[in-house]
Amino acid sequence: MSGAVHALRTGTVGSRELVTAALADADALDPLLGVFVTRFPEQALATAREADALPAGERGLLHGVPLAVKDNFAAAEGPVTAQSPAHDPGLWRGLDAPAVTRLRSAGAVVIGKTTMAEYAMGRPDPAHSFPVPRNPWDVERWTGGSSTGNGAGIAAGIFLGALGTDTSGSVRLPAALCGTTGLKPTHGLVPLDRCLPLSQSQDVAGPMGVSAADCGLLLSALTGRSYVPGETGETGETGGAGVRGLRIGVPYGLVDAPEVTGACRSAFAEALRVLAELGAEPREFELPEFPSLLAVNATVMLGEAFAAHGARLAERWELHGRAFRRLAAAGAALGPGLVDRARLTGAALTAGLLERMDGPGGVDVIATPTWPAGARPYRQEAAPGDELNLTAPWNATGFPALALPMGADEAGLPLSLQLVARPYAERTLLGAGAAYQRATDWHLRRATPDPATRPRPLPEPPPSEGARETADDLVSAALTAAGLTPDLADLTAVRATAHALLKSAHELAQAHPEPA
Repeated sequence: MSGAVHALRTGTVGSRELVTAALADADALDPLLGVFVTRFPEQALATAREADALPAGERGLLHGVPLAVKDNFAAAEGPVTAQSPAHDPGLWRGLDAPAVTRLRSAGAVVIGKTTMAEYAMGRPDPAHSFPVPRNPWDVERWTGGSSTGNGAGIAAGIFLGALGTDTSGSVRLPAALCGTTGLKPTHGLVPLDRCLPLSQSQDVAGPMGVSAADCGLLLSALTGRSYVPGETGETGETGGAGVRGLRIGVPYGLVDAPEVTGACRSAFAEALRVLAELGAEPREFELPEFPSLLAVNATVMLGEAFAAHGARLAERWELHGRAFRRLAAAGAALGPGLVDRARLTGAALTAGLLERMDGPGGVDVIATPTWPAGARPYRQEAAPGDELNLTAPWNATGFPALALPMGADEAGLPLSLQLVARPYAERTLLGAGAAYQRATDWHLRRATPDPATRPRPLPEPPPSEGARETADDLVSAALTAAGLTPDLADLTAVRATAHALLKSAHELAQAHPEPA
């Protein structure tokens, strides 16, 4: 994107040329990759013509750049669907979300709204008529969620950047599995007005692009402050010019977990070697808070998801996709007490972690893989506990986190490095990411999907096992009280998730009792 921005500002290339090419790529690849819910070709071309007519002195930071927006944000050209047949398409009709307005004010051209997990949670339901997002590196594999179309569209070169949201990894996971770059900023840094909520205390809006420099440009437009790597930071931040002297904490207990593949560990070790060669100082930094923060994220996310969506679930259960309704309904079993306790525990754990980062033997940045493996095939469902979620705990803390391509596995699928910093240290992350990407070229690799490919249909969700079948258990009572009427298959799945969630939430409360 950075090169395109320079070319657009100097007039070497025109916005109409870039937008026309993006729309042509979408025509060719979207039927295969399922990137867009809605495209705005006429409006985008008209905006591009206006951008080309502007004199050089009036051109903004993102002048004429074709971008996409996740379909939980309002955009004036078309409805918000959240990829759900249950959603009211009249909501915010004709309006922009403030984040979208800021991108337009910087000169960006919005070419369409992208696919996503329904209401930003779960996986696509084959029973729905929405486009199915496919990974450009292997269309039989998952893109990662929930900013699915953003990851696929950037990886395939359809557009240069996008606006997404992240509640437990929804910017970073698609970036990781599709081989692009994604930033989850500090909680609250980018406005979420006119964006459909999933978990209001953990939702974050963030940029996705080819590189850390791209994410810096987008974040600058979204906030009105400069986050372009290499530019002078505000007082109190670590500049962002590079990584020399940067203390990088490595929780080797997580990196060596059995869920992390050998290819991922090798790529991570090589990424640390590159960073050290650039002048960073990797050191061991354990994260005993990690399991508890993971539980905080799940408890708060599903509790708040039910609070946000429970009434509509009761009214239109069958219209929601199976993955979303089964997860959101599980939140009904929690009750406000457990969710409130989890929030308080998360705040205490975050304060303690910040003290350790700032104290003796402290660190500026924490590094892990973004995800423990490459993209999983759609037909290979993960059993509970099979996948180690390395992204979700940072939503519980509100810390910013950056996902960067760091290699490929044996099948050629992308692997990703995650860098995490204390709140409002985005310049530190983007500067380190840009330095790493100047020394490597993993972010420059592009997938080349064949438009003639005919992928297999999505499999049906697998049956859930392990839930108690007693009709009068706590979960069933909570669902009845909420007016939810799932069939037996849904009820079995909801019970399985809810019992695991309750167990995790109670263990969290026992491990971190309230002070006397």
